[in-house]
Amino acid sequence: MKKFKLCIYPLVLMGLSLIFLTGCETNTPEDETIQVSGIEFIPNCYKQDGKIVGIDVDIASEAMLDAGIDFNMNMSDSWESAYNATLKGPNRALITTGYSDERKDLFKWAGPISQGMYGIAGKGASTPKYPISIDEAKQLEEIAVVRGWLETTTLEDMGFANLVYFDTYAAALNAFMNNEIKYISSDLYHLVTSMPPNYYMENCYAVTRYKTVYYYIAFSKDVDDDVVSKCQASIDKMIQNQTTLSIVKRYLPSLPSDYIPGTIQLFTEVNPPYNYYTGLAAERKIVGSSVDIVNEIQKRNGFVNKINISTWTDAYSTVLYLPNSAVFTTARTTSREKLFQWVGPIDSYNTSFYTLASSGITIATLDQAKALKSIATPKDWYTVDFLVSNGFNNIVATAITTQDAFNQLINGEVEALFLKDPVVVWLYKNSGKPEGFISKQYEAMNSKSYIAFSLSTPKATVDKWQTNLDAMKSDGTFKNIWEQWFPGVAIP
Repeated sequence: MKKFKLCIYPLVLMGLSLIFLTGCETNTPEDETIQVSGIEFIPNCYKQDGKIVGIDVDIASEAMLDAGIDFNMNMSDSWESAYNATLKGPNRALITTGYSDERKDLFKWAGPISQGMYGIAGKGASTPKYPISIDEAKQLEEIAVVRGWLETTTLEDMGFANLVYFDTYAAALNAFMNNEIKYISSDLYHLVTSMPPNYYMENCYAVTRYKTVYYYIAFSKDVDDDVVSKCQASIDKMIQNQTTLSIVKRYLPSLPSDYIPGTIQLFTEVNPPYNYYTGLAAERKIVGSSVDIVNEIQKRNGFVNKINISTWTDAYSTVLYLPNSAVFTTARTTSREKLFQWVGPIDSYNTSFYTLASSGITIATLDQAKALKSIATPKDWYTVDFLVSNGFNNIVATAITTQDAFNQLINGEVEALFLKDPVVVWLYKNSGKPEGFISKQYEAMNSKSYIAFSLSTPKATVDKWQTNLDAMKSDGTFKNIWEQWFPGVAIP
């Protein structure tokens, strides 16, 4: 058993959003003990009864002990000093470090050890109703943020100009709870657990979510690759044997298990019949044709990772940079070809223009569609790319989900809808509208969808997924799944 020491430093900051840092400053190059640090960020890392505890503390400690790594666990009094010390090394690590595209080359990484959700919360009456779009969130009154945190820099990169900066999370939270400011940006789990019991449920509400984040152990660049690799192997083992789940449940007993990282992070959106929710709370399930296909591939791989449902924008942008991640059901287009590694196809479909039958509008060509006042389609979808590349200037791409875009047509907010045929059939069937209420017009695209893996996912992993998908098609399993959802439709 390797040694596990605790160095408790004074706690000055109350929370850091995703970047947890290192402490103890006295380590010689000859000493291979890793100095692992964090700052208070409930429930991931904090001090209780004189001990350093939390989700990330427990997972990182157990993983490093299992890997045979000598380490000290420290609390730092400053994110900035700990972060900079880890950048310089030697033999340092930060727990609860949010993995991002900007940081990926600054450290060596092992994880993820936990998952977070960045969002904006409000105080008082639940207005506006959740979820609002990012563009709408930019028009809110002032939003409290912590200077330099990943939550904050993400909003800055999105173009938010309504941010009010605080030096610590405690200061931002106090201003929010004391009604000095109406909105706050935070990891939502951190926000809820930093408040008194039931305070959030009784006084606050979610406005929107804007980023899924994964917390890693970030090692300084000088740490030997073998050390990082052993730590990663231990984390993967803990995920597979559900040790990480047990640790998270100790701190967040009611947290759904689908908010716990897997060995591969799988993302999708609410887009029936391919992927969507059924049930509520503990009874909630993620189902759909693509979900069934993905889970069957995973069974053949030997381990079934949970699936994250998020907005398409969040899912797509996360997989662009996150290691060992994939997003589905993803249209494989020319502009996306070099951005991902592809497994599939798992779907084929037409994409068409739709109108209200009562409008009398006829669309037989792209030029006729261009002449309309407005065409709805989901935000950041392949459909937007198609319309833009074909010179459309009447695009209304404000819908977060396909249901939102469908409703824009049904409610008469737009003149036409541009969407996948199977999705429109599903939404129409479940809309309660009478037969003949909408009219299918011009079929503009014929496409296939895939599982899109990040470029940083090992090729061997991607090849294994493709091999098992091909085997499903050869032995009839794919056909059986497909015909449950699309009877009489040709297999892709």
